[in-house]
Amino acid sequence: MDSVTTALTTSTYVDPSAGRSTVGAAVRRYLDGFTGKPKTVSSYESVARSRIMPRWADVPLDAVIPSDISAWLADMQRGPEAVSAARARHAGLLLRQALDRAVDDRLIPLNPAARVKLPRAGKKRTGPRLGVDELHKVADQMPTATDRALFLTLATAGLRWGEAVALRVGAVEFDRQRITVSRTYVDIGGRITEDVPKSHAARWVPLAPALADELRPLLDGKPDDADVFTAPGGGVLRSGNWTTRALRPALRAAGCDDAMRVHDLRGTFASIAVQAGANIKALQRALGHESATLTLDTYADLYEDDLTGLGERINSAAYSLRTGGQEKDENPRPESL
Repeated sequence: MDSVTTALTTSTYVDPSAGRSTVGAAVRRYLDGFTGKPKTVSSYESVARSRIMPRWADVPLDAVIPSDISAWLADMQRGPEAVSAARARHAGLLLRQALDRAVDDRLIPLNPAARVKLPRAGKKRTGPRLGVDELHKVADQMPTATDRALFLTLATAGLRWGEAVALRVGAVEFDRQRITVSRTYVDIGGRITEDVPKSHAARWVPLAPALADELRPLLDGKPDDADVFTAPGGGVLRSGNWTTRALRPALRAAGCDDAMRVHDLRGTFASIAVQAGANIKALQRALGHESATLTLDTYADLYEDDLTGLGERINSAAYSLRTGGQEKDENPRPESL
């Protein structure tokens, strides 16, 4: 009685009957209140439908225990229908978030998933990158001038696929040598929708003079609100179709790794930018990353050459005052008395 009275007084009381509500209902409530980009919402719905609901839909909230959650995460990664550690982690995070909301709603006093160890997401894939010579060889093998210009836009401006195919004529500013990125196309279940870029912020990227020469013929005579790149039959270009029709054949013809994906061209851009002297903040802004930390996590290997020569630069800076093996001392220490 004292415990219940205290809980009521401090507004922490949880009605024991509330825990009879199911996990499935809690997940549904969480998703109904979730706001985010359409692709993120679609991803959450997919994980809930395929991974969470089959196991937890009818389980009462007060019957969930940490060991059952751990077993569920392990089972997902076993057998012929096993999923990746990243997919299992995604499901675990979504369940944890839904149960956190159930705690906030006073359906359960504690989150049983709070201290469950989730699978590691695994090391991010590092795709192949093109050197400068390879870049031009592949460009020369592109089947059309439009494909060539799109390839060079991806590889020398660093745009994501959706940002490139959503690029409008008015966003290419030849006089200011820049491209403004303010929209993207997103494929959600086969349906193309317009959205804002990741991090919800417009940005601009430098327009190299050579890329400007490739784009000018494509933009000539088009209105500012027209898309720069379109499918051969009209409409929005799709990544899979373009990869099969243009990118992979060009890579093979140029003697390059045809396992390269469209998104790997961002790595090519990052590599060229670093070689050109771009610092980490400039690279972050050009790539549209939310933070420089993300940029470093993704492309830290590009700065290995900087580390290799660091010793020589430290030597030059720290010992620049030494002459003839003797150190110049502008403030000599007074002799001892």
